[in-house]
Amino acid sequence: MSDRAIVVGAGIAGLSAALLLARRGSQVDIFEASEQLGGLLEPVLHDGIACDRGSHRVHPESHPLLMELTQEAQWQNKIRAGRLILNGRQLSYPLDPFRFVRGLGAQTTLAMAKGWLLRPRSFKRALRWESDRHHVVEDEGFESFVVRRVGSAAYSGFYEPYARKVWGIDPSGLSQTVAKQRVSTSNPLNSILKKTVRHFLYPEHGMAALIDLLRSKVEDAGVQIHVGRRFEREELGRAPVFYTGHLGSLVPDAKLSHRGLYLLHITVDAGSLDDTDTWYTPEARYWFGRVSQPGRFSAQLSRPGQQVICVEIPEGQWGPEQNFVDQIDEVMAQLHHASIVKGAVKPMSVQQTFIERVYPMYVRDWVVEQRRVLSEVAASGPVFPCGRQGLFLHCNMDHAVATAAAAVEHWQAGGTSEQWAVQCRQFANFRVRD
Repeated sequence: MSDRAIVVGAGIAGLSAALLLARRGSQVDIFEASEQLGGLLEPVLHDGIACDRGSHRVHPESHPLLMELTQEAQWQNKIRAGRLILNGRQLSYPLDPFRFVRGLGAQTTLAMAKGWLLRPRSFKRALRWESDRHHVVEDEGFESFVVRRVGSAAYSGFYEPYARKVWGIDPSGLSQTVAKQRVSTSNPLNSILKKTVRHFLYPEHGMAALIDLLRSKVEDAGVQIHVGRRFEREELGRAPVFYTGHLGSLVPDAKLSHRGLYLLHITVDAGSLDDTDTWYTPEARYWFGRVSQPGRFSAQLSRPGQQVICVEIPEGQWGPEQNFVDQIDEVMAQLHHASIVKGAVKPMSVQQTFIERVYPMYVRDWVVEQRRVLSEVAASGPVFPCGRQGLFLHCNMDHAVATAAAAVEHWQAGGTSEQWAVQCRQFANFRVRD
């Protein structure tokens, strides 16, 4: 077994893999094509505040390894103060049974209940939501999957708009695996039957602090970090490669694409906002799908008398070259209409950031293509893809760290890249926690 290892990508998965490898005695080099570390956790500097790239938080049920590797980050236990905006109402989120029914509206709720009474098999399918959504031997598609469980009224009013907003295609072409536990694509019975978790974990100085902490740890462990340098396999011999870059980049004909995300960081007067930390807006009337206040996650991310809001606009059908700063009046009008900001608020400053390749395009039968690409990568040598991008996953940061740890353990135990490609199939079942 080689005593040298290569890590490609210096996001949270790559840094975690490097640290675990170094702890096991390997000589490790990290290659990061960007000039900055962090990947999707690289901060956006807005008005002197290192803001997150969207609303990041850690769920109490997260994989414990993330906490272990970053225990010095001064994690804070925060009470959730979210709002789901639906049918002109602001509902406390996470939802409880009453709020779920109220959000859907009486007509939609009655239609769904009537469907379950007249078609008991639909109710049984709804109970099997989680097991069925990742059983994709025959991928029936997102639209069919949801309609057969909750009916067309709930699908049209609650599920379809957000799916179209994020991915920008007819939801009938999306995979049934898109029906994960998220705001607008979640199992409705979870809102009724499952205990609601109303707190989350967040580092005192923001998510950027995690990257700074891990960078310090890997450097102290002797890891060499090469920034601004793309990985070139030919010059590195047969050392194992733990790859956290984009999986599709390793195979020229890979059909694994993404949609990006626009972030608008807007500074406003603090009096124009309430104490909500995150608003969720699945309806098509709003360009944005989520809005958050970094200062509600950590006091380190705010200024006296001011608050920053982060407005997330999925690329969807917009394409990657929209300028929403030029359309800020419309954005502010929508924020006012949704009752996120109070009154006709004039922003003090606005900054747009476009993040490429955030949401994997989970079209029908994507799992088949992902497995083909993983097999081709494995056949090329000792390459072990891991992390969100390396495995073409839509997952949480603790999931990304867990895949990195699993890849390191697999290699340390003498496992081959071919065996790893098969083992990776389990990760497609990750359920996104929000």
